[in-house]
Amino acid sequence: MKDEIMICVAPVPGEKQEEKFPGLLDVPAEVVGCEAAGAAIGHLHARDENFLQSVEPELFTRQIRQIRDSCPIIIEGSTGGAPEHTLHQRCVTFTIPEVEMGSLNLGSVNMFDGVYQNRYEDIVFYTRKLRAGRIFPTMPIFDLSHLTNYQRLVADGELVPPYVFEFVFDVPYALPYTDRYLDLFVAHLPPKAIWFCVRHHQQGAAGLRRVMELGGHIRVGFEDSPFLSDGRRARNNIELVADAVRQAELVGRRVVRAERAREIIGLRPIPVGVVA
Repeated sequence: MKDEIMICVAPVPGEKQEEKFPGLLDVPAEVVGCEAAGAAIGHLHARDENFLQSVEPELFTRQIRQIRDSCPIIIEGSTGGAPEHTLHQRCVTFTIPEVEMGSLNLGSVNMFDGVYQNRYEDIVFYTRKLRAGRIFPTMPIFDLSHLTNYQRLVADGELVPPYVFEFVFDVPYALPYTDRYLDLFVAHLPPKAIWFCVRHHQQGAAGLRRVMELGGHIRVGFEDSPFLSDGRRARNNIELVADAVRQAELVGRRVVRAERAREIIGLRPIPVGVVA
């Protein structure tokens, strides 16, 4: 199992999308192509045609069902949202039955020109929404103190194992990446934890080599960075996933598909016949 690696793709750029992809994206087609290229998980936000955060479940449902009709990729929702959104609106992706995983943000952090706010009582709210929907939490870690909040959730009876974490580096005005910081975060993980890593504006999956050497899993996609390991801008998310597959193979990691990823994480198999 240690040689296996899961690739998550985050295909949809955010509000500053023109910096990453100066055009429109057919999100379902991108995700289906990424699954064929080697992605096991698709991290998706509800965004409108301009890639702005949306709180309309119908939009998200339509995209998700197009994806599920074509491929078995694991679908991960998000509690990301704009500052004006309510807690319920930030959980809109958790209302879709096809969503299997969901990001559980564990604390506040400086981000771009503002503060990405996640108070402890809000974190508990998200945790309970995930549990009610039988959605498996992925816990993004932007700061070491966020692992303290995870421990508090466990002590309060809000979380049970297995645990999946995602270390996030290089977001503007948040923590930059260094091997030393990564090693420190990994040292604070509970036993048998599964962990991913994402870097914003990284130069391709080669920038995650240390992650792969330590046994971690990786995330790529236009939400994070448009660059390939050779420095070129990718034309689509599929190229970013293909680059990740090549880089994983260079360090001796074997890329697994969605069915095996569900076994590793502990997700329920999708029903036979769901995928067209």
